[in-house]
Amino acid sequence: MTDSTQVDRFTGRHRATLTRQELFRVAAALGVAGAGLGLTACGSSSSSGTSAASAAGAIRRGGTLKLAVTDASSAEKLDPAVQTVTNDALYCSQIYECLTRSDESWQVTPLLAEKWEANADLTEWTLTLRPGVVFHDGSPLTSKDVVWSLQRILDPDLGSALYSRFAESVDKDGVQAPDDQTVVLKLKRPDALMPLALSERQAKIVKDGTSDFTVSTAIGTGPFKVKSWTPGQSWSLVKNDAYWEKGLPYLDGIQAVIIGEQATKVQSVVSGSNDLGDPIDPSTASSVTSSSTASLLSADNSYYLELAMDQTQKPFDDLRVVQAVKLVQDRAQLVQTVVQGFGESTGDTPAPPSDPYYPADLGVPERNIEEAKRLLAEAGYPDGIELELFTAPAYGGMVDLAVAFQQQAKDAGITVKLNQWPAATYWSEVWLVKPFYAVYWNRRHPGQAASITFASNAPWNQNKLADPELDALISEGLATADEARESEIYPQLLKRIADEHGSAIPVFGHKLWVRRNNVNGVETDLTNYLFFRKTWLS
Repeated sequence: MTDSTQVDRFTGRHRATLTRQELFRVAAALGVAGAGLGLTACGSSSSSGTSAASAAGAIRRGGTLKLAVTDASSAEKLDPAVQTVTNDALYCSQIYECLTRSDESWQVTPLLAEKWEANADLTEWTLTLRPGVVFHDGSPLTSKDVVWSLQRILDPDLGSALYSRFAESVDKDGVQAPDDQTVVLKLKRPDALMPLALSERQAKIVKDGTSDFTVSTAIGTGPFKVKSWTPGQSWSLVKNDAYWEKGLPYLDGIQAVIIGEQATKVQSVVSGSNDLGDPIDPSTASSVTSSSTASLLSADNSYYLELAMDQTQKPFDDLRVVQAVKLVQDRAQLVQTVVQGFGESTGDTPAPPSDPYYPADLGVPERNIEEAKRLLAEAGYPDGIELELFTAPAYGGMVDLAVAFQQQAKDAGITVKLNQWPAATYWSEVWLVKPFYAVYWNRRHPGQAASITFASNAPWNQNKLADPELDALISEGLATADEARESEIYPQLLKRIADEHGSAIPVFGHKLWVRRNNVNGVETDLTNYLFFRKTWLS
């Protein structure tokens, strides 16, 4: 935001004052990231990604941004409702737009919806669309497009990550369009976080009737249009001259290529073959900080690294084994070895300690080898246990976490066999398939994270654990607009994940994007990754 006002998450309207809880949230975010989760520069460049105009001179229009991406999949699509990895998030975030946008303090601001309002019991939301918005083919955005887009997500056969989150709150017939500019969501339950859910990257708006997404039919309202696309290999976008935000975008286009090896990707930016790379392995950061042509852009505490255990498969169906895996972690050491100090320790929850909802009684658990051995013996493994751990160089730190855990686990009699999988097929053949693997996640509001990855019916429930108590806490959080009550519910929810779920989460990391020093005005977002509408090349 450009002024001191905030946007009320329940009405979508600006207000001039912050509540005590909001001040706490903002202070916590600023204390971690300096300028929040806006990209901040480190290394050899002193200019920030979002204040580049003052640091690099007048904005220049034109040019093509050359982007190098490692985290890609051969199974990815142009359909924003089913995106899963960094690559499809990057192009979908330029082609399509959500109704709302959220920040790191969980405040929601207008995007395609200019305002929204809930009834007294939070069971009905009315959204008013921004006037004058057109799709890439020139047709106007109307409420019919929004109804179609949200109803697609509510189709279980589509397989959207947001299905369970939305389906628990609204049925298809609850998504209504009383007129061309108004959308009404009639809910099955109270849902205080619905405007936040509408900012998730899978909730982007597509044209009414679109179900087959090709280069010619992938039509959105975003600042760029599709020119070419080959899944898992390359893509290119061109400027949308009819973009609703006048004067934007600055670039003529974006050209992306997939480079599967992290060091090669970094060198391609340092050498000038590419302008920007997706998040790098922290172990390669020194090759950027020593460069005179490139620098690191850091989005602090914006993702976490995890060792996921399927609790329906042996030996992880025994909670004592799960707890032993967590106890062998030396979290402070992992921050240094896995993310090279670019992050902080956390306690097996999808939130860093700086999050306003982090449980006060959890702290950051200390390593306890003797207790891990005792639990393994009770579980029937007095002489230790052998585990196979899958990983891939698909995202910075995933391989390093697996290797470091292998070394730490030895002390408790846990022998870890590492299986390094090709990055190109990791998300289709390992993730949600194998019993024990490394993975990364973007930071989300605790209620959103729980709905998407820990709820009993979550499509990305890696632990595959049915947990009615957690489901109840999720529902309780959605049913209240009272901040004091939220501050009771969400810490309980996070503590339950730490205690009962098979997710070993030792580290939150700062996303380190490598860029040429002439790349300016990049915007970051917790779920959409990067926006290039204000990006320009000096």
